[in-house]
Amino acid sequence: MRVNGVVQRLDAGYAWVDVSVAQGCGRCNEPGGCGGVNLASPFAPTSRSVRVINDIEARPGESVGVVIDDRVPLQAALCAYGWPVLGVIAGAVLGAGAAPGGNGDLLAALGALGGGLVAGIWGRKRSRGMQQDLPMRLERGAAESAGACGQ
Repeated sequence: MRVNGVVQRLDAGYAWVDVSVAQGCGRCNEPGGCGGVNLASPFAPTSRSVRVINDIEARPGESVGVVIDDRVPLQAALCAYGWPVLGVIAGAVLGAGAAPGGNGDLLAALGALGGGLVAGIWGRKRSRGMQQDLPMRLERGAAESAGACGQ
């Protein structure tokens, strides 16, 4: 995914880029659209400054593209939904298996709740680490917003 931005300042090999998240192909928010503009929501509702390694030697005021690795949305979905669902299932199975005499509904429910909470907390901690080291890079020039959904 690519979002356009403007370099605001430089700091020890990094560029602080003000990015706008209201970009996309025009179909991103429509039914059947790619939804690519929604993937930029970690940046904020309107704009946000992000720190990116300045390997292209961009200067303040220069229009650049901030490219985010394509694997980031999949990792975010796994942390937000995948691990908690697996935790709920594993907790329910363990709770039901621990119940004596086949009356495992209560223990299955408690196990599902506990497994979901543990996996959800683990996924949240893991996602915080991802936010610190998002695989982003700079590209020269601002891309046209029509047609490519910001990619």
